[in-house]
Amino acid sequence: MNPITRFRKRYEPGLRAYYASPWVRRAYTSEAEPIIIGGCDRSGTTLLRAVFDCHPAVAAGPESWVFTYKIKPAWLAAEFGMDPAEVRAMRAAAPSLGAFIDRFMGAFAEREGKPVWCEKSPRNVLRLDYIWRTFPKARFVHIIRDGRDVSCSLRTHPKRIRVGDAYVPNTVRRPIASCSEHWVKYVSAGLAHRDDPRYTEVRYEALVEDYAGTTRSLCEALGIEWTPELLDRERIQGARGDTEIVNPEVRQPLYRNATGRWQKDLSPAELATVMRVAGPLLDRLGYTRGAHAVPVAQKAAS
Repeated sequence: MNPITRFRKRYEPGLRAYYASPWVRRAYTSEAEPIIIGGCDRSGTTLLRAVFDCHPAVAAGPESWVFTYKIKPAWLAAEFGMDPAEVRAMRAAAPSLGAFIDRFMGAFAEREGKPVWCEKSPRNVLRLDYIWRTFPKARFVHIIRDGRDVSCSLRTHPKRIRVGDAYVPNTVRRPIASCSEHWVKYVSAGLAHRDDPRYTEVRYEALVEDYAGTTRSLCEALGIEWTPELLDRERIQGARGDTEIVNPEVRQPLYRNATGRWQKDLSPAELATVMRVAGPLLDRLGYTRGAHAVPVAQKAAS
């Protein structure tokens, strides 16, 4: 049994029980209009969070996981630089998860002096039914990246893990098939909501190739004004003390050498495996056409 399968067998049952608990399921409807980011891990969700965090009207703080994992007040307080006692009191007083999220994220946005809060967690893409039931005015951004590149990145991620207050090197090498299956699962979950007017899709490759143009289009789709602060991402994120250390790239200029990395990172046998698992979805999304094309049928049969 590979490491990912072992983790899922150990963790997922508890998570499903949490989702089914009365506190999580209790009905709550918010009038807030947040921006929610989701997509497969290693697809650019953190970069997108950094983009929105630069907007003068949007508070996009650290990854909170409030929609996706069990609430831990002490951890949230530390990540967001809030009073632990205040966050514990929020949790104790909240009649439901939705009520807690509304109050906690609203308090964060108020502290930042911004009217809109933004939450980024890759797994949000699996929780859209709950998110829109609880926050019906939420706008969701699904970022998609070439599954071949994502598979390359996933199999060695994270390269650093947190030990106390420091990050230390980590060595992991996951099976490439499991990485591709993960990409298919997450991307497919998001695509199922393509017909919803609250859903917006952006490609990682477009963001890297034409950052200014893509952020303009994204803001227009979300109904928020584009501002030049979005072009000052490296400086603004570099000045934040709570920027995610595990992803220092958000403080650096964009680079394009991660686009098409599968061409040098994957052996012919590995590429055949990726195409067998993810080829049909890659084809549907247009990734098997153009400069980086790989014939799906040919590779799937290899």
